[in-house]
Amino acid sequence: MPSLSKIEIERPRIETLPQSVADRIAAGEVVERPAAVIKELVENAIDAGATKIQVIVTDAGRTLLKVVDNGIGMTAAELTASVGRHATSKLRRFEDLEALETFGFRGEALPSIAAVSRLDILSCAHGEEIGARLKISAGVIESCEPAACSRGTTVAVSHLFHNVPARRKFLRSDATEFKWIAAVFKHFALVFPSIEFELYRGEVLVYQLPSETPRGRITGMFGDDLAEDMAAIDHRQNYMHITGFITPPSSVLKSGGEQYLFVNSRPIASPRLNRAILNALEPYLTVGGQPIYIVNIQCPPDKFDINVHPAKKEVRFADEQLVYNALWGAIRRALGESLAPHGLPAADKASSMPGSNAAGSGAATSRTHIIARREASSEHIVVKLPVEAPAHLTPYIPVARPSGRAGAPNLPFPYNPKVDKSIAEDILPDETSARLSAVANVETTTSEGPVIFQLFNTYLVSPLTTGIVFIDQHIAHERILYEQALNAMERIPWLSQQLLFPSSFAVSVEDAALVEEIKPLLRAMGFDIESFGPREYRILSVPAGLKISNERGILLEIIDELHENGGLKSAGDPRRTLAAAFACRAALKAGIALEPEERHRLIDDLFQTSDPEFCPHGRPIYHVLSKKEIEKWFKR
Repeated sequence: MPSLSKIEIERPRIETLPQSVADRIAAGEVVERPAAVIKELVENAIDAGATKIQVIVTDAGRTLLKVVDNGIGMTAAELTASVGRHATSKLRRFEDLEALETFGFRGEALPSIAAVSRLDILSCAHGEEIGARLKISAGVIESCEPAACSRGTTVAVSHLFHNVPARRKFLRSDATEFKWIAAVFKHFALVFPSIEFELYRGEVLVYQLPSETPRGRITGMFGDDLAEDMAAIDHRQNYMHITGFITPPSSVLKSGGEQYLFVNSRPIASPRLNRAILNALEPYLTVGGQPIYIVNIQCPPDKFDINVHPAKKEVRFADEQLVYNALWGAIRRALGESLAPHGLPAADKASSMPGSNAAGSGAATSRTHIIARREASSEHIVVKLPVEAPAHLTPYIPVARPSGRAGAPNLPFPYNPKVDKSIAEDILPDETSARLSAVANVETTTSEGPVIFQLFNTYLVSPLTTGIVFIDQHIAHERILYEQALNAMERIPWLSQQLLFPSSFAVSVEDAALVEEIKPLLRAMGFDIESFGPREYRILSVPAGLKISNERGILLEIIDELHENGGLKSAGDPRRTLAAAFACRAALKAGIALEPEERHRLIDDLFQTSDPEFCPHGRPIYHVLSKKEIEKWFKR
């Protein structure tokens, strides 16, 4: 057997590819399918200042793709130059990318299309009496002659991929390819409602969209009912302005498809930003679903980079997390405002935005909270103005359980007497005062207040002037306990109730360290715990006013949740993490009957919280069945 050193290895020579081959290879990055051709041609038409754009498609683009516009047009010399590689009127220096406001800038679209098709361009520049016609096949100019035509440009692409049989062979069915073309068309039609658009499939007019308002354009594409129900988005944060529309939870689809995301009116694909929208919507959904949305993020050109891929579908932001937070907040605000019951202000979401800091730039100022607590030695209500949370925990001072006043209901949640109306009017901010009296908007049949029914011993139901509201009693109580626990850890320690018979529990070695870490926080919440072994603990007291039948189980479940999440240090703010875990397990359970006064107290306490719409884990607390939805049942 000959040695390897004696075998002659034939090395291929390095040669420069012919220009025609290089052009066809490069065209594959820009022209993936017929829809990509339409995208590039429509972008050129918009950059040319067109106010009317027609798109004509035959055989899903295999036979003909034509885009007609009434833009500024091109002279014969410009027409010839336009099909040369890297020929563009959009920029002159690399630095111009930082101030780019047009779609095109590479100078690759027309040359790439011309390299894999037969191209016929007819154009007349503004101010010219006669236009020009350019014919090019497989990247080779065949002719450029004067021609009579109206102002604007008509680009006809035929025999797409005739010289790239592999690409043509892998085109899908006509129905699939036309679906992609229609998707591109709808993207531009939605984000540019002031431009008149038409789409023809052969000789059939599929869309005829006159110049319209944004909501009017949605009506033309999706119908009156959907356009009327969609919530408007208008949110400013830092250097961004986010606008658009999104469907309410009642109109979501089982699968995606009608979701349109833009940056400076440029269609983009961004799974992370799509996820921000879905995450913001998730609390409103009980069985999943995909919303229809049209969202446009306006920001300075130097804050993002579209020069990532020749197809310009991807975008990179200077601060991806900031954009994510702003988009999340924009969706939450839009849905919160559209779904809030009549007369009930939408809650301020700035402080609960993922990854945000309420004190950070662009965050809305948190509303002032009033803390009303009954002191052990007093029978009157003490209203304390808000204070900044100290850097360290307030020292735990055990307090005797206050004696209940005569006739006080035996509630399964802490009893907080109502703030006197005169005090509320004098001290409470207008928005908070409106929230406290929001239930007054309910149609009443008694002098004592709104009629509140209990359904399945789980949901509180009450008629509104605009419909019917359903409140989940467990989730509502969870929000109440969450904010009370936060208040206990940050401002005023929770009153403690000593157990007659202390309860003990044991944990693993790794969980013992976690217990020691959270003991100061638990003490502030009213749980007094002492250790009497390496892994054993004893519960001496629990938060006063709560009916806790299984304090041991509650604490073990809290420890398990914190351990699964990596402990307090990896969970962000430890107080919020612990308060959410506690509230979820200590809250009133479904299936428990409540007396009328207990139902009223629960709702009163709920609407004194900073966010009565969602529990700490993001689930919706209430749902309003509007009068309009009810009327639809009976086809009114």
